[in-house]
Amino acid sequence: HYHPLHLVGMAVTPDGYFHGDLWGGRKGKYEALETGRLTTVTDPLEVPAPNHLFVRRDFEKVKKYEAGFSVSSLMGVNNVGIVTARDGLTIHEKREDIINVVHDFQNDTDAEVLRTKYGLGKDVQDWSVISAMADLANNTAESLVTEISYRPFDNRWTAYTGKSRGFLCRPRSDVMSHMKRGPNLGIVIGRQGQVVGSMPWNVVFITDRLFDFNGFYRGGGAVHPLYLYPDEQDLDQDRRVNFDPKLWKQLKAKAKHATHGTPDEAQTFDYIYGVLHCPAYRDTYAEFLKIDFPRIPWPATPDAFWDIAEKGSALRKLHLMEPTAVGKAPYPFKGEGDGMVKKTELKDGKVWINETQYFDAIPPVSWDFYIGGYQPAQKWLKDRKGRSLSFDDVKHYQSILKILSETDRIMRTIEMELET
Repeated sequence: HYHPLHLVGMAVTPDGYFHGDLWGGRKGKYEALETGRLTTVTDPLEVPAPNHLFVRRDFEKVKKYEAGFSVSSLMGVNNVGIVTARDGLTIHEKREDIINVVHDFQNDTDAEVLRTKYGLGKDVQDWSVISAMADLANNTAESLVTEISYRPFDNRWTAYTGKSRGFLCRPRSDVMSHMKRGPNLGIVIGRQGQVVGSMPWNVVFITDRLFDFNGFYRGGGAVHPLYLYPDEQDLDQDRRVNFDPKLWKQLKAKAKHATHGTPDEAQTFDYIYGVLHCPAYRDTYAEFLKIDFPRIPWPATPDAFWDIAEKGSALRKLHLMEPTAVGKAPYPFKGEGDGMVKKTELKDGKVWINETQYFDAIPPVSWDFYIGGYQPAQKWLKDRKGRSLSFDDVKHYQSILKILSETDRIMRTIEMELET
Protein backbone atom coordinates (compact mmCIF):
# COMPACT_ATOMS: atom_id res chain seq x y z
CA HIS A 1 0.00 0.00 0.00
CA TYR A 2 1.45 3.43 -0.97
CA HIS A 3 0.45 6.85 0.31
CA PRO A 4 2.49 10.06 -0.21
CA LEU A 5 3.52 10.02 3.45
CA HIS A 6 2.83 6.40 4.40
CA LEU A 7 4.18 3.09 3.09
CA VAL A 8 2.77 -0.17 4.48
CA GLY A 9 4.69 -3.37 3.92
CA MET A 10 3.72 -6.99 4.67
CA ALA A 11 5.71 -10.18 4.23
CA VAL A 12 5.22 -13.91 4.72
CA THR A 13 8.37 -15.88 5.59
CA PRO A 14 9.16 -19.33 7.00
CA ASP A 15 9.50 -17.58 10.35
CA GLY A 16 6.01 -16.09 10.27
CA TYR A 17 4.21 -12.92 9.22
CA PHE A 18 5.73 -9.44 9.34
CA HIS A 19 4.31 -5.96 9.03
CA GLY A 20 5.94 -2.54 8.84
CA ASP A 21 5.07 1.12 8.40
CA LEU A 22 7.31 3.83 6.98
CA TRP A 23 6.23 7.45 7.38
CA GLY A 24 7.72 10.53 5.77
CA GLY A 25 8.83 11.77 2.38
CA ARG A 26 9.68 9.63 -0.63
CA LYS A 27 13.44 10.08 -0.25
CA GLY A 28 13.46 8.89 3.35
CA LYS A 29 11.37 5.83 2.53
CA TYR A 30 13.61 4.89 -0.40
CA GLU A 31 16.70 5.18 1.80
CA ALA A 32 15.15 2.97 4.47
CA LEU A 33 14.25 0.34 1.90
CA GLU A 34 17.67 0.44 0.20
CA THR A 35 19.76 0.23 3.37
CA GLY A 36 17.52 -1.82 5.58
CA ARG A 37 16.61 -5.48 5.73
CA LEU A 38 13.26 -7.15 6.26
CA THR A 39 13.85 -7.39 9.99
CA THR A 40 14.73 -3.69 10.27
CA VAL A 41 11.61 -2.36 8.56
CA THR A 42 9.05 -4.91 9.80
CA ASP A 43 7.98 -6.56 13.05
CA PRO A 44 6.33 -9.93 13.69
CA LEU A 45 2.57 -9.84 13.21
CA GLU A 46 -0.19 -12.04 14.64
CA VAL A 47 -2.80 -13.10 12.09
CA PRO A 48 -5.14 -15.44 13.99
CA ALA A 49 -8.22 -17.09 12.50
CA PRO A 50 -10.85 -16.61 11.33
CA ASN A 51 -10.14 -13.29 9.57
CA HIS A 52 -6.31 -13.48 9.28
CA LEU A 53 -6.08 -9.71 9.09
CA PHE A 54 -2.71 -8.33 7.96
CA VAL A 55 -2.95 -5.35 10.33
CA ARG A 56 -2.06 -4.79 13.95
CA ARG A 57 -4.88 -5.49 16.36
CA ASP A 58 -5.38 -5.42 20.10
CA PHE A 59 -6.17 -9.10 20.41
CA GLU A 60 -7.10 -8.77 24.07
CA LYS A 61 -9.91 -6.48 22.91
CA VAL A 62 -10.76 -9.01 20.20
CA LYS A 63 -11.13 -11.74 22.82
CA LYS A 64 -13.37 -9.58 24.98
CA TYR A 65 -15.53 -8.64 22.00
CA GLU A 66 -15.84 -12.23 20.79
CA ALA A 67 -16.80 -13.34 24.29
CA GLY A 68 -20.22 -11.86 23.53
CA PHE A 69 -22.85 -13.58 21.43
CA SER A 70 -23.64 -13.02 17.78
CA VAL A 71 -27.07 -11.64 16.98
CA SER A 72 -27.26 -14.00 14.02
CA SER A 73 -26.46 -16.96 16.29
CA LEU A 74 -29.14 -16.00 18.78
CA MET A 75 -31.71 -15.27 16.05
CA GLY A 76 -30.85 -18.07 13.67
CA VAL A 77 -33.59 -17.41 11.10
CA ASN A 78 -32.49 -14.31 9.21
CA ASN A 79 -31.97 -13.12 5.67
CA VAL A 80 -31.53 -9.95 3.64
CA GLY A 81 -34.50 -7.94 2.42
CA ILE A 82 -36.68 -8.30 -0.64
CA VAL A 83 -35.27 -7.73 -4.13
CA THR A 84 -38.06 -6.53 -6.41
CA ALA A 85 -36.15 -6.13 -9.72
CA ARG A 86 -38.80 -3.52 -10.64
CA ASP A 87 -39.34 -0.97 -7.83
CA GLY A 88 -41.37 1.34 -10.04
CA LEU A 89 -43.89 -1.42 -10.71
CA THR A 90 -43.94 -3.27 -7.39
CA ILE A 91 -43.56 -0.50 -4.77
CA HIS A 92 -46.15 2.28 -4.35
CA GLU A 93 -46.88 4.98 -1.81
CA LYS A 94 -50.65 4.48 -2.03
CA ARG A 95 -52.46 1.21 -1.41
CA GLU A 96 -54.92 1.82 -4.24
CA ASP A 97 -52.08 2.19 -6.73
CA ILE A 98 -50.63 -1.27 -6.07
CA ILE A 99 -54.14 -2.75 -6.13
CA ASN A 100 -54.61 -1.25 -9.60
CA VAL A 101 -51.33 -2.81 -10.73
CA VAL A 102 -52.42 -6.23 -9.47
CA HIS A 103 -55.78 -5.91 -11.25
CA ASP A 104 -54.02 -5.01 -14.50
CA PHE A 105 -51.70 -8.02 -14.25
CA GLN A 106 -54.64 -10.29 -13.49
CA ASN A 107 -57.01 -9.00 -16.14
CA ASP A 108 -54.79 -8.12 -19.12
CA THR A 109 -53.63 -11.19 -21.01
CA ASP A 110 -51.12 -9.38 -23.23
CA ALA A 111 -47.69 -9.16 -21.61
CA GLU A 112 -46.49 -6.62 -24.16
CA VAL A 113 -49.32 -4.23 -23.33
CA LEU A 114 -48.29 -4.35 -19.67
CA ARG A 115 -44.63 -3.96 -20.57
CA THR A 116 -45.41 -0.78 -22.50
CA LYS A 117 -47.91 0.63 -20.01
CA TYR A 118 -45.53 0.32 -17.05
CA GLY A 119 -42.26 0.94 -18.92
CA LEU A 120 -40.80 -2.39 -17.82
CA GLY A 121 -38.10 -2.79 -20.44
CA LYS A 122 -36.61 -6.17 -21.31
CA ASP A 123 -37.03 -9.21 -19.10
CA VAL A 124 -34.03 -10.29 -17.05
CA GLN A 125 -32.89 -13.71 -15.90
CA ASP A 126 -34.86 -13.74 -12.64
CA TRP A 127 -37.84 -11.57 -13.61
CA SER A 128 -40.25 -11.48 -16.54
CA VAL A 129 -43.65 -9.94 -17.22
CA ILE A 130 -45.21 -13.34 -17.91
CA SER A 131 -43.88 -14.78 -14.63
CA ALA A 132 -45.23 -11.79 -12.72
CA MET A 133 -48.65 -12.27 -14.35
CA ALA A 134 -48.70 -15.97 -13.46
CA ASP A 135 -47.68 -15.24 -9.87
CA LEU A 136 -50.56 -12.85 -9.26
CA ALA A 137 -53.23 -14.99 -10.90
CA ASN A 138 -55.91 -16.71 -8.84
CA ASN A 139 -55.48 -14.42 -5.81
CA THR A 140 -57.48 -11.41 -4.75
CA ALA A 141 -55.57 -8.16 -4.81
CA GLU A 142 -56.63 -7.44 -1.24
CA SER A 143 -55.08 -10.71 0.02
CA LEU A 144 -51.75 -9.93 -1.65
CA VAL A 145 -51.28 -6.26 -0.85
CA THR A 146 -49.19 -5.50 2.22
CA GLU A 147 -46.88 -2.81 3.61
CA ILE A 148 -43.13 -2.80 3.17
CA SER A 149 -40.45 -0.79 4.94
CA TYR A 150 -38.85 0.76 1.86
CA ARG A 151 -36.45 3.22 3.50
CA PRO A 152 -36.11 4.46 7.11
CA PHE A 153 -39.48 6.02 8.10
CA ASP A 154 -40.77 5.48 4.56
CA ASN A 155 -43.32 2.65 4.48
CA ARG A 156 -44.96 1.82 1.17
CA TRP A 157 -47.14 -0.88 -0.42
CA THR A 158 -46.40 -3.98 -2.47
CA ALA A 159 -48.03 -7.28 -3.47
CA TYR A 160 -46.54 -10.36 -1.86
CA THR A 161 -47.05 -14.03 -2.69
CA GLY A 162 -43.73 -15.39 -1.39
CA LYS A 163 -42.94 -17.06 -4.72
CA SER A 164 -39.44 -16.44 -6.10
CA ARG A 165 -39.08 -15.03 -9.62
CA GLY A 166 -42.69 -13.96 -9.62
CA PHE A 167 -44.09 -10.48 -9.15
CA LEU A 168 -41.18 -9.88 -6.75
CA CYS A 169 -37.85 -11.24 -7.92
CA ARG A 170 -36.58 -12.48 -4.55
CA PRO A 171 -39.26 -12.30 -1.85
CA ARG A 172 -37.08 -13.99 0.84
CA SER A 173 -40.04 -16.04 2.06
CA ASP A 174 -37.90 -17.86 4.64
CA VAL A 175 -37.95 -14.66 6.69
CA MET A 176 -40.55 -12.35 5.17
CA SER A 177 -43.36 -14.86 5.48
CA HIS A 178 -42.98 -14.51 9.25
CA MET A 179 -43.19 -10.73 8.98
CA LYS A 180 -46.46 -11.03 7.00
CA ARG A 181 -48.33 -13.81 8.80
CA GLY A 182 -48.80 -12.01 12.10
CA PRO A 183 -47.54 -9.26 14.44
CA ASN A 184 -43.77 -9.28 14.50
CA LEU A 185 -40.60 -7.28 15.04
CA GLY A 186 -37.33 -7.56 13.20
CA ILE A 187 -33.88 -6.18 13.95
CA VAL A 188 -32.28 -5.21 10.65
CA ILE A 189 -28.48 -5.25 10.63
CA GLY A 190 -26.29 -4.26 7.70
CA ARG A 191 -23.78 -6.61 6.23
CA GLN A 192 -20.12 -6.29 7.16
CA GLY A 193 -18.34 -3.60 5.21
CA GLN A 194 -21.37 -1.30 5.07
CA VAL A 195 -19.57 1.61 6.67
CA VAL A 196 -17.89 4.25 4.55
CA GLY A 197 -14.53 5.71 5.59
CA SER A 198 -14.54 7.11 9.11
CA MET A 199 -18.35 7.15 9.40
CA PRO A 200 -19.47 5.61 12.72
CA TRP A 201 -21.21 2.25 12.48
CA ASN A 202 -24.94 2.92 12.06
CA VAL A 203 -26.34 0.07 9.98
CA VAL A 204 -29.10 -1.03 12.33
CA PHE A 205 -32.83 -0.37 12.24
CA ILE A 206 -36.12 -2.07 13.03
CA THR A 207 -39.15 -3.22 11.10
CA ASP A 208 -42.57 -4.65 11.86
CA ARG A 209 -43.37 -5.49 8.22
CA LEU A 210 -41.64 -6.59 5.03
CA PHE A 211 -38.25 -4.97 4.42
CA ASP A 212 -36.63 -3.91 1.15
CA PHE A 213 -33.13 -5.09 0.21
CA ASN A 214 -32.02 -1.48 -0.24
CA GLY A 215 -33.45 -0.29 3.05
CA PHE A 216 -29.80 0.41 3.80
CA TYR A 217 -27.79 2.50 1.41
CA ARG A 218 -25.76 -0.37 -0.02
CA GLY A 219 -28.34 -3.08 0.33
CA GLY A 220 -28.21 -6.30 2.24
CA GLY A 221 -29.68 -5.42 5.62
CA ALA A 222 -30.31 -8.80 7.28
CA VAL A 223 -33.73 -9.01 8.95
CA HIS A 224 -33.80 -11.02 12.20
CA PRO A 225 -37.48 -11.67 13.04
CA LEU A 226 -38.48 -12.04 16.68
CA TYR A 227 -41.26 -14.56 16.00
CA LEU A 228 -41.59 -17.53 13.66
CA TYR A 229 -45.08 -18.36 12.46
CA PRO A 230 -46.15 -21.85 11.34
CA ASP A 231 -47.28 -22.78 7.85
CA GLU A 232 -50.86 -23.92 7.38
CA GLN A 233 -49.56 -27.49 7.04
CA ASP A 234 -47.72 -27.47 10.39
CA LEU A 235 -49.33 -29.52 13.15
CA ASP A 236 -48.15 -27.07 15.80
CA GLN A 237 -49.86 -23.76 15.04
CA ASP A 238 -48.20 -21.81 17.85
CA ARG A 239 -45.69 -19.13 16.96
CA ARG A 240 -42.15 -19.62 18.25
CA VAL A 241 -39.52 -17.19 19.48
CA ASN A 242 -36.58 -16.97 17.09
CA PHE A 243 -33.96 -17.39 19.83
CA ASP A 244 -31.41 -20.14 20.28
CA PRO A 245 -32.63 -21.81 23.52
CA LYS A 246 -29.18 -22.23 25.08
CA LEU A 247 -28.04 -18.66 24.41
CA TRP A 248 -31.34 -17.22 25.58
CA LYS A 249 -31.28 -19.29 28.77
CA GLN A 250 -27.79 -17.99 29.50
CA LEU A 251 -28.82 -14.39 28.85
CA LYS A 252 -31.93 -14.68 31.01
CA ALA A 253 -29.86 -16.04 33.89
CA LYS A 254 -27.50 -13.06 33.71
CA ALA A 255 -30.42 -10.62 33.52
CA LYS A 256 -32.61 -12.08 36.27
CA HIS A 257 -33.48 -9.24 38.62
CA ALA A 258 -34.96 -9.09 42.11
CA THR A 259 -37.53 -6.49 41.02
CA HIS A 260 -37.97 -6.98 37.28
CA GLY A 261 -37.75 -10.77 37.23
CA THR A 262 -36.65 -12.69 34.16
CA PRO A 263 -36.81 -10.92 30.79
CA ASP A 264 -39.24 -12.07 28.12
CA GLU A 265 -38.47 -12.11 24.41
CA ALA A 266 -39.49 -8.48 23.84
CA GLN A 267 -37.24 -7.23 26.64
CA THR A 268 -34.38 -9.34 25.29
CA PHE A 269 -35.00 -7.84 21.85
CA ASP A 270 -34.93 -4.35 23.37
CA TYR A 271 -31.64 -5.08 25.17
CA ILE A 272 -30.00 -6.00 21.86
CA TYR A 273 -31.46 -2.95 20.14
CA GLY A 274 -30.22 -0.74 22.97
CA VAL A 275 -26.69 -2.18 22.86
CA LEU A 276 -26.47 -1.61 19.11
CA HIS A 277 -27.29 2.08 19.69
CA CYS A 278 -24.83 2.61 22.53
CA PRO A 279 -22.19 5.17 21.42
CA ALA A 280 -19.50 3.61 23.64
CA TYR A 281 -20.19 0.18 22.12
CA ARG A 282 -20.02 1.54 18.57
CA ASP A 283 -16.81 3.42 19.32
CA THR A 284 -15.03 0.70 21.30
CA TYR A 285 -15.74 -2.04 18.78
CA ALA A 286 -15.77 0.06 15.61
CA GLU A 287 -13.05 -1.94 13.85
CA PHE A 288 -14.87 -5.24 14.48
CA LEU A 289 -18.29 -3.92 13.49
CA LYS A 290 -16.88 -3.01 10.09
CA ILE A 291 -15.82 -6.56 9.24
CA ASP A 292 -18.56 -8.80 10.60
CA PHE A 293 -22.05 -8.88 12.02
CA PRO A 294 -22.10 -7.52 15.59
CA ARG A 295 -21.56 -9.47 18.77
CA ILE A 296 -23.52 -8.42 21.84
CA PRO A 297 -21.76 -8.23 25.24
CA TRP A 298 -23.37 -10.16 28.04
CA PRO A 299 -24.85 -7.69 30.56
CA ALA A 300 -22.38 -6.74 33.27
CA THR A 301 -25.17 -6.83 35.88
CA PRO A 302 -28.95 -7.36 35.90
CA ASP A 303 -29.36 -3.62 36.52
CA ALA A 304 -27.32 -2.91 33.37
CA PHE A 305 -29.51 -5.24 31.32
CA TRP A 306 -32.75 -3.60 32.40
CA ASP A 307 -31.45 -0.07 31.98
CA ILE A 308 -30.30 -0.78 28.43
CA ALA A 309 -33.49 -2.70 27.62
CA GLU A 310 -35.61 0.22 28.79
CA LYS A 311 -33.77 2.61 26.48
CA GLY A 312 -33.84 0.08 23.65
CA SER A 313 -37.61 -0.11 24.12
CA ALA A 314 -37.91 3.66 23.83
CA LEU A 315 -35.87 3.60 20.60
CA ARG A 316 -37.93 0.71 19.22
CA LYS A 317 -41.19 2.58 19.74
CA LEU A 318 -39.78 5.77 18.25
CA HIS A 319 -38.38 4.03 15.18
CA LEU A 320 -41.70 2.28 14.58
CA MET A 321 -43.29 5.73 14.79
CA GLU A 322 -45.74 4.75 17.52
CA PRO A 323 -47.87 7.88 18.07
CA THR A 324 -47.71 7.76 21.87
CA ALA A 325 -43.91 7.50 21.74
CA VAL A 326 -43.45 10.31 19.21
CA GLY A 327 -45.97 12.68 20.78
CA LYS A 328 -46.48 16.17 19.45
CA ALA A 329 -43.81 17.21 16.97
CA PRO A 330 -42.73 20.84 16.80
CA TYR A 331 -40.90 22.35 13.80
CA PRO A 332 -43.80 24.33 12.25
CA PHE A 333 -44.15 24.44 8.47
CA LYS A 334 -44.09 28.07 7.37
CA GLY A 335 -44.17 30.24 4.26
CA GLU A 336 -46.47 30.78 1.31
CA GLY A 337 -46.46 28.37 -1.61
CA ASP A 338 -47.74 25.10 -3.03
CA GLY A 339 -45.59 22.79 -0.84
CA MET A 340 -43.55 21.66 -3.85
CA VAL A 341 -40.24 20.01 -2.88
CA LYS A 342 -37.52 21.57 -5.00
CA LYS A 343 -34.09 22.39 -3.62
CA THR A 344 -33.74 21.30 0.02
CA GLU A 345 -31.22 22.64 2.51
CA LEU A 346 -30.71 23.41 6.20
CA LYS A 347 -30.00 27.09 6.76
CA ASP A 348 -30.28 29.17 9.94
CA GLY A 349 -32.18 26.42 11.73
CA LYS A 350 -34.70 26.03 8.90
CA VAL A 351 -35.16 23.13 6.48
CA TRP A 352 -36.12 24.78 3.21
CA ILE A 353 -38.04 22.74 0.63
CA ASN A 354 -38.26 25.55 -1.93
CA GLU A 355 -37.50 29.27 -2.08
CA THR A 356 -40.43 30.31 0.15
CA GLN A 357 -41.39 27.41 2.44
CA TYR A 358 -39.56 25.74 5.29
CA PHE A 359 -39.76 23.75 8.52
CA ASP A 360 -38.65 25.99 11.38
CA ALA A 361 -36.49 25.59 14.49
CA ILE A 362 -34.73 22.41 13.35
CA PRO A 363 -31.97 20.95 15.54
CA PRO A 364 -28.93 20.27 13.33
CA VAL A 365 -28.67 16.72 14.68
CA SER A 366 -31.99 15.82 13.05
CA TRP A 367 -30.80 16.95 9.62
CA ASP A 368 -27.42 15.21 9.86
CA PHE A 369 -28.40 12.01 11.68
CA TYR A 370 -27.58 8.69 9.99
CA ILE A 371 -29.56 5.45 10.15
CA GLY A 372 -28.52 2.57 7.95
CA GLY A 373 -26.24 4.78 5.91
CA TYR A 374 -29.05 7.19 5.03
CA GLN A 375 -29.71 10.60 6.51
CA PRO A 376 -33.49 10.11 6.82
CA ALA A 377 -34.36 13.81 7.19
CA GLN A 378 -32.61 14.46 3.87
CA LYS A 379 -33.44 11.20 2.10
CA TRP A 380 -37.18 11.44 2.75
CA LEU A 381 -37.40 14.90 1.15
CA LYS A 382 -35.07 13.96 -1.71
CA ASP A 383 -37.33 11.04 -2.62
CA ARG A 384 -40.25 13.48 -2.90
CA LYS A 385 -38.57 16.07 -5.06
CA GLY A 386 -40.95 17.43 -7.67
CA ARG A 387 -44.16 16.80 -5.74
CA SER A 388 -46.21 18.84 -3.29
CA LEU A 389 -46.34 17.81 0.34
CA SER A 390 -49.79 17.03 1.67
CA PHE A 391 -50.97 17.84 5.20
CA ASP A 392 -50.19 14.25 6.22
CA ASP A 393 -46.75 14.49 4.58
CA VAL A 394 -45.95 17.59 6.63
CA LYS A 395 -47.00 15.87 9.87
CA HIS A 396 -44.99 12.77 8.96
CA TYR A 397 -41.86 14.77 8.25
CA GLN A 398 -42.21 16.70 11.51
CA SER A 399 -42.37 13.35 13.30
CA ILE A 400 -39.19 12.18 11.54
CA LEU A 401 -37.36 15.29 12.73
CA LYS A 402 -38.46 14.71 16.31
CA ILE A 403 -37.65 10.99 16.23
CA LEU A 404 -34.11 11.68 15.05
CA SER A 405 -33.55 14.31 17.72
CA GLU A 406 -34.93 12.01 20.42
CA THR A 407 -32.87 9.11 19.13
CA ASP A 408 -29.72 11.15 19.57
CA ARG A 409 -30.76 12.17 23.08
CA ILE A 410 -31.59 8.62 24.19
CA MET A 411 -28.44 7.16 22.68
CA ARG A 412 -26.36 9.54 24.77
CA THR A 413 -27.91 8.07 27.93
CA ILE A 414 -27.03 4.44 27.12
CA GLU A 415 -24.03 3.44 29.19
CA MET A 416 -22.16 0.15 29.17
CA GLU A 417 -19.20 -1.20 31.07
CA LEU A 418 -16.96 -2.23 28.19
CA GLU A 419 -13.57 -3.73 28.86
CA THR A 420 -11.10 -1.96 26.60
